[in-house]
Amino acid sequence: MNKDLENIVRTQFDYTINQTNYDIGNKYQGKVRDVYDLGDKLVILTTDRISAFDQVLGTVPFKGEILNNMSLFWFEKTSDIIKNHIISKVSENGVLVRKCKILPVEIIVRGYLTGGGWREYSKTGAISGVKLSAGMKKDTKFDRPILTPTTKEQSGHDMPISIEEIVNRGIIGKEMMEQIADVAVRLFERGQEIVAQQGLILVDTKYEFGIAEDGSLMLADEIHTSDSSRFWYADTYQEKFDAGEEQRMLDKEYLRQYLLSLGYSGDADKPAIPFEIICGIVERYAQAYRKITGREYSLKNYDAVDALNKAIETLKI
Repeated sequence: MNKDLENIVRTQFDYTINQTNYDIGNKYQGKVRDVYDLGDKLVILTTDRISAFDQVLGTVPFKGEILNNMSLFWFEKTSDIIKNHIISKVSENGVLVRKCKILPVEIIVRGYLTGGGWREYSKTGAISGVKLSAGMKKDTKFDRPILTPTTKEQSGHDMPISIEEIVNRGIIGKEMMEQIADVAVRLFERGQEIVAQQGLILVDTKYEFGIAEDGSLMLADEIHTSDSSRFWYADTYQEKFDAGEEQRMLDKEYLRQYLLSLGYSGDADKPAIPFEIICGIVERYAQAYRKITGREYSLKNYDAVDALNKAIETLKI
């Protein structure tokens, strides 16, 4: 293990952001993010909580700030395609955003036949109502990215839903759904173009859209992070595909694979995550930032909790 990294991570444990409790508006707590409703705006704080199998398993130093800055990179790189909810960066862990009415479906865009899409195709020959050719191999590249939306369930797992069903059920109107489909593919293709320069493939991702006050479409939540997206290394894609082997990934499978090795998949007592695994997670998040954005991420010890407290105190809302 890298001793310098180990020392930085060990020291930063005293400053991880686990829970926040600010008197600035109604608070909603997700698995990773704390959201404060300020009326026409929101403060979104990306904590250091880490989750797998829909369970929060503890905190990982630096994780929240890396994810926050990764999303900010992508919001900037895609702002010419669609406006997003970002008003300003509040701190390394937080942003001030425009409030919008979040649409009740997640828009998943897939460039390759893999993951949950592969499992659904293997059973039905389709993904979210999109009929695919018979006999396709796992990890096949699609001629053009496909949209495979899911519902956003209050409890349990999100369920696949077709674009046709979204429109027929009146969840989203036909014209708006057509706009979403066009924008989502353009966002995805922009992401693919940028990460290709870093030797990566953007395999699939999810987007959340909302309706702004003026009725226009707005991109919200996060975009093209290693938590919300699947990335493969481009240089070994064809070799792995031809051999029928698992692709080299750049995402949070490292933690999931460790948990599975313990026999944990979310339905038993939560295991403690050893320090060496946490160091590995930090290393991979920093590596993901570097590989995805082409920029270095400097891991330095500082009082992240105090920095966030001061940022909230001086926040102009």
